[in-house]
Amino acid sequence: MARKLTLADAILSANTGLDAIKRAPIVEQYTGIKCLRIQDVNQKKDFLNWGNTLVEEKNFEKFQLKENDIIIARTGGSVGSNRYINQELQAVYNNGLIRIRVDTQKHNPKFIYYLLQTKQFESHINSIAYSTSAQPNMKIRDFLRLEFKELGLEAEDKAEEILSNLDAKIELNRQTNQTLEQIAQALFTSWFVNFDPVIDNALASGTNINDFPEYLKHRVEHRKQAQQLADYKPLPEDIRKLFPSEFEQKNEPSIRLSGWIPKGWNIKAMSDLLEVKYGKDHKNLDEGIYPVYGSGGLMRNAEEFLYEGESVLIPRKGTLTNIMYVNEKFWTVDTMFYTIPKLENVAKFTFYHLKTLDFTAMNVGSAVPSMTTKVLNALQIITPSPELLQKFDEFIGINNQKVVSSLSNTKQLEKLRDTLLPKLISGEITIKTD
Repeated sequence: MARKLTLADAILSANTGLDAIKRAPIVEQYTGIKCLRIQDVNQKKDFLNWGNTLVEEKNFEKFQLKENDIIIARTGGSVGSNRYINQELQAVYNNGLIRIRVDTQKHNPKFIYYLLQTKQFESHINSIAYSTSAQPNMKIRDFLRLEFKELGLEAEDKAEEILSNLDAKIELNRQTNQTLEQIAQALFTSWFVNFDPVIDNALASGTNINDFPEYLKHRVEHRKQAQQLADYKPLPEDIRKLFPSEFEQKNEPSIRLSGWIPKGWNIKAMSDLLEVKYGKDHKNLDEGIYPVYGSGGLMRNAEEFLYEGESVLIPRKGTLTNIMYVNEKFWTVDTMFYTIPKLENVAKFTFYHLKTLDFTAMNVGSAVPSMTTKVLNALQIITPSPELLQKFDEFIGINNQKVVSSLSNTKQLEKLRDTLLPKLISGEITIKTD
């Protein structure tokens, strides 16, 4: 029968980091050294988005993050959240975090990290950090009492390999979806913000650069340079002909470029494209199958849905920048707006338009950032022909199908990983190591 070990048996060291005020302060200027904080761990921030810090050389040497380090938040609402360091970094960590270094002669560090992803670990944290009404706080000696079954290094290696392979596939899907989203936003920007195809058509028709509006001349120069690149590919003819080859000026001072827009396009208020409606409270809804969205994204699943179909979701309170597009049966909470399209093929178009705007600058709240229907309905949007809207909608629709397929695959992988995780960690699944 396998014996029980504790984390204390598996590690070489465990210690908190540098004082965040004196020994590792966050500074604005680039220093070449980053500092990992609780918020970075909890929000899974990329290394480049960690804060810059100034540290003395002796402190850097002692607290530098190195390959196989495991970092755990020890205080606050994120107590227990953790991160695995897979390579040596020009970074240190502050004193809100614990770093453990595993004895690699006896245990697989990534296996120990996966141990910290289990329900068993969550229960352990709850028992030692939430015992009082004060702010949650975890002591190292209590944290290191976490027990696990001794499987042997070979079995740990095999279990870690299986779980890491699943995580690698999940991460690849995430990166693929991120790329697809960037492609869609870049297409919108090219067509409807920079008007690249209109400029291309104008240049092809012989329009001189001096005949373009002053505000567009820098874009024209940029397009002329792009057309000289070896990898430049013009749009197919059937798409190019959907764009005009001239610009005209509209008497609308709120529009950028002093009112210059592609000829034949219109300036519409958002209220002409979408009906903005208030979300509703979800607290009395039982659990179900329909997603409930808040400003942070998916919150839960409920027994009822508020609307079915394409909709752009816009935060009404709090973080105003998380604009979402959905196309399903859903519920959205009372701190959100949802929208109903008034015209065909405008939902995706409007979604990408709103993502180009600075919603923080449109905040009308005082203590809490807020948005109103009045502000949203009055937004002025340069709108192309129905035929071009349809073509853009088709392109984005194909893109979205790839994203949905990838998300579905990710959910299956996550379900498999979450099912295997406790069984592999506990030794319930026996792995042959020969």
